[in-house]
Amino acid sequence: MARDETMDMDHDGVASVASDMNELALTLQEVQRYALGDGIKAEHFGSILSGPGAFASLDAGVRGLAESIGKAQQFCAQASQLLTTSSKATKNTDVDNAWGITKAGGE
Repeated sequence: MARDETMDMDHDGVASVASDMNELALTLQEVQRYALGDGIKAEHFGSILSGPGAFASLDAGVRGLAESIGKAQQFCAQASQLLTTSSKATKNTDVDNAWGITKAGGE
């Protein structure tokens, strides 16, 4: 486990969280694709009088949900990128670099 004692940061843990956020972003993308795909159609409501209105209401709700899911997906994707960058950048702190010099016989 790569733990930075100065920053009290587990670099591998942050990288793992970044991976999980990326997986969540991909899952949300699939949910959005399904919501906007060829799902329920007006003809699925049959010939009932309230069918068209019911379909319109359901369709509006699903499209609103898909828009929200899209925003969540974008957030997760961006968070994943930032976490990945952070875990890589802070792995090369002065403490880690100094440890490498000390290990090589320097001071």
